Amino acid sequence: MNASQIIVLATPVFLLLIALEYAWGVARGRNSYRLNDALSSIGLGMLSQISAVLTRTLRIGIYVAVFEQVALWRFDAFWQSWGGWLLALLFYDFCYYWLHRAGHEVALFWAAHVVHHQSQDYNLSTALRQTSSGALLGWLFYLPMALAGVPPLVFGVVALVDLLKGLSPLILQDALRIKRAMR
Repeated sequence: MNASQIIVLATPVFLLLIALEYAWGVARGRNSYRLNDALSSIGLGMLSQISAVLTRTLRIGIYVAVFEQVALWRFDAFWQSWGGWLLALLFYDFCYYWLHRAGHEVALFWAAHVVHHQSQDYNLSTALRQTSSGALLGWLFYLPMALAGVPPLVFGVVALVDLLKGLSPLILQDALRIKRAMR
């Protein structure tokens, strides 16, 4: 199962969580949704996925080419062990940190990242505000993983895990907000 398939399966669950958050907010008199902002967030999420499909071959092809031709350490058995998977996840998160930081500090990357910060509301739909142009240069930050010999399959799986992990703080924050409202 690839990342696109996981996102297709996760989308109805995420939309259901958005609907539940909206209903809870309305019932408590604390609605955090505006229709125009939520539709913008959902539209930007869809656009991001369309651009990801169109650029996936480029990004995967570059990663595989660097892995096959330039990797400094090829030890697939290590990367298939639990320690290798954990290290790969930490490595991916480290690379993502630098990509995200560049998104705040370098004008070219800010141009791709700013869409994520344009919502006036903070709710689950805001998590869908993702860049559509970040894939054009964002892959550069993950090349150290290819150089270190992280196999493409391991890279793809930890990328998906990291994506899903990124949604958990938003869900946790909503759960805490609901718990406080119940007091």
